[in-house]
This record gives sequence, structure tokens and C-alpha cells, in this order.
Amino acid sequence: MHRFFAFRKNGTIELFDEDKKHFKVLRIEKNELLELVIEDKIYEAKFTGQNFELLEEKTKPPDVKIYANVCIPIKLQTLETIIDYAVQGGVFEITPVFCKRSFQDSSKLLEKYQRLQKILKEAIKQSRPSFLPKLNYPISLKDITLQGYGIVFDSFEKPKNDLLKDNKYTLVFGPEGGLSKEEVEFLKALGFNTHSLGDNILREELAVFAGIFMIRCKL
Repeated sequence: MHRFFAFRKNGTIELFDEDKKHFKVLRIEKNELLELVIEDKIYEAKFTGQNFELLEEKTKPPDVKIYANVCIPIKLQTLETIIDYAVQGGVFEITPVFCKRSFQDSSKLLEKYQRLQKILKEAIKQSRPSFLPKLNYPISLKDITLQGYGIVFDSFEKPKNDLLKDNKYTLVFGPEGGLSKEEVEFLKALGFNTHSLGDNILREELAVFAGIFMIRCKL
């Protein structure tokens, strides 16, 4: 079943421009079922030939909420891949984070924010989660908020098998070169636990997917 983003207008339902193009390419037929994302809800719908008929709301919150705080990579294009992988992995919220070794130009990142939102939407359409993951505006590492069980993925830590079960996880992923010792100690003082993803050093986009997937597999 295909998924599209839409909005209500004058008593009808219309697709956004990018979704209209995709809709035409797919040649959706009359009475075919599909999914529509309208505002913050997901619906199963039927194409009537002229418009859409909403059949049932399908939005379902995740059993476990994963909040991924991702230090912004020096190559901003990598952040697009990270967002895509995070949504596929099952993230609930993604927050780009400025840290000592991250990308630092906040104005340039904000210019790219609309593009990042587009990547988020495409990932939502492709992976079709039962909820709508959210991309937050960037923050400083010192402004990270701990919700539930907190994990800092630190390549200098030995792998652990003592991951505690919770219904919320706040994850922190360092940039290329890792977090500084002071940053790790700051997060530990907030209540975060340090974990490793193994002996190999992963690229950040792979580390994000692996960390999220590891949690989902252990639950």
C-alpha cells in the first residue's frame, strides 16, 4: 500500500505537489486503497477517482520511543543519510546536536532544514511506520534532555550486555572522531550510560542505524 502526504482544502483532500507527481507515476486506479498522512495522523483511504475517502485512522504510537541525538557530521549530506536510516530503524524523534567535533555553522544547517524535512517525509513514505517520526531543530550538546534510559555510544567503551528495558530511550551518537572525554563525562553526570557497538569503528550513519536496531532487537 502506497503512502502520500496530503492536506484538507475546502472540504476536499489534496496531495502536496511532490506527492501528486508520485501519484501520477504510480497510476493509482479508482477504488485502490492507500495511506494518507494528514497533519499528524495516518489514514487508510480509498481513491474515488476524483478525491479520497478516509476509511480508518491507522496512527499507532510505538511501544518504545527512541530519541536519537545525533552530532552533526562535518559533511552535511551525511545527515540526510542518517535521517533516512534512523526512520527505517524505528526512531521516534531525531535531534541534530552541535558538539566539539561536529559541524558548527548553525545558519547553514538551518538553510538546509527544509531539505532535511523532505528526506524525513520520503523515509516515512518508504518505511511506513505506524507513527510519524519527528525531526527537531538543532541544539547544543549541553541542552540534551534525558528521557527514560540514556545511552552514549562511545567507541572507547567495551560492548555491554546489560541494556535495561524501558519504554523510552535517549541515545547520543558522537561525530567522526568521537565525543571528547569532557562531553562523555558531562552526559554521564546527567544519567547517561556508555555503551559500545562492538570493536569496529562505524561511520556515524551506520552507528545510528545499528544503535536503534540493537535496542529494538533486545526488547
